Amino acid sequence: MAAGPAAAPANDTTEEWEKQRDALKVEADGFYKAKDFKKAIAKYTEAITLDPEHILLYSNRSAAYLNNNEKSKALKDAQKCVELNGDWFKGHNRLAAALFALRRLDAAKSSYQESLRLCGPEVNKIASKGLEDVKLLEKKRTEEERIEREAALLSAKSSSNEPSSSQNKTTTEISPASNKEKEETAKAVASTEPAGEEDLLADFFSNVDEDNLKDQSEPTEEKILENGPSKIKKENVDLGTAADQIKRLVLVSNYEWKNLNPFSVLAISHNAAEEEVGRRYKALSLLVHPDKCREPHARDAFEQIRKANAQLNDSVKRKHIIDLINTGRKNGKKDWEAKKKRLHANGSQPEETLEEAQEKAVMKLFAEIEMKRRDVEKRKRNQEKRERDLEDAEVEKLKADRDFEQNWKKGERLEKRIGNWRDFNHKKKKK
Repeated sequence: MAAGPAAAPANDTTEEWEKQRDALKVEADGFYKAKDFKKAIAKYTEAITLDPEHILLYSNRSAAYLNNNEKSKALKDAQKCVELNGDWFKGHNRLAAALFALRRLDAAKSSYQESLRLCGPEVNKIASKGLEDVKLLEKKRTEEERIEREAALLSAKSSSNEPSSSQNKTTTEISPASNKEKEETAKAVASTEPAGEEDLLADFFSNVDEDNLKDQSEPTEEKILENGPSKIKKENVDLGTAADQIKRLVLVSNYEWKNLNPFSVLAISHNAAEEEVGRRYKALSLLVHPDKCREPHARDAFEQIRKANAQLNDSVKRKHIIDLINTGRKNGKKDWEAKKKRLHANGSQPEETLEEAQEKAVMKLFAEIEMKRRDVEKRKRNQEKRERDLEDAEVEKLKADRDFEQNWKKGERLEKRIGNWRDFNHKKKKK
């Protein structure tokens, strides 16, 4: 008896689409090893259209994107890996690598630590090395920020020594500290359109005069130098009630701008010793800590205090903040004296005191620096969004091309079958 055709293995249940997916992955892996990352990305993307839940495809494409310097796309694929399986340590490594490339160091550190928690350092050497790289870059960034702060401070000081160009302006107008900063600000406005932020800042300064600045003014020298150590209980009495502090910290208009100065948050002089800062932090914490205070917004107020204390506990940041305050006070005094001289010639006096003018100048300096920081963050977010939009468009295009090709092939086969049936019927009629 003739043997029949060889039967397919009983355990071979792989579907056709799975075979196509695996073939595309092998092809993509080959391109990746050859460092042809664009082609590797294209093949991984084709494979993902066949199997949108395959974690290895996202992991490998994330690596290809990162090597192709498409950091935001690498991040998105790494996030998908963690979403698909949060217990896979390699997914956290991919996520950390993308975050590190985007210089989101805190998040990268957390991801590497989570990876090491899931798989120890004896096996997970990539995470161990990555964590070391994050710490090294953090150290480098701290040094760079210190240099930038010193440069900004020098720029602000140099502007205070130049003839004031703001004498013919109102005290609520904002001008950059130097011509260089003016050019940078103009470029930032042209590139990022931060009109909303500028309106917010202008609103902040227009409302400064309406607020009770004396509530936030620095303690007098008599208070700072009072005989004997300050008692926390006495400070609590001086600070008033929890409701008073919560209102001052988070319920006044534009409080986020006013709280940029941590000494202002703690309501203490920038000349205060470290011990005084610690006592003031404890005194305020006793008033508004959410575990002790049931007032609404207590948690928000405590967060402002905690953040201010953390800044002042960092010796580098503390020095920079004190330098900024001294520079702002110097600028404020100079502008106030010029205004006083101008008004005196007309037989009048400035409405605000020297202390108020200095405080406003300090707030302005902190606000301008914060505006620049927000501008940089906004540009980063816009760039990431553009990259994500491009990727989504690319995926949609590939999917549309694949759907078109499949539909075309189906249509071609259908036309061929119809044609064969017509030919068959035509021949049958001839007979």
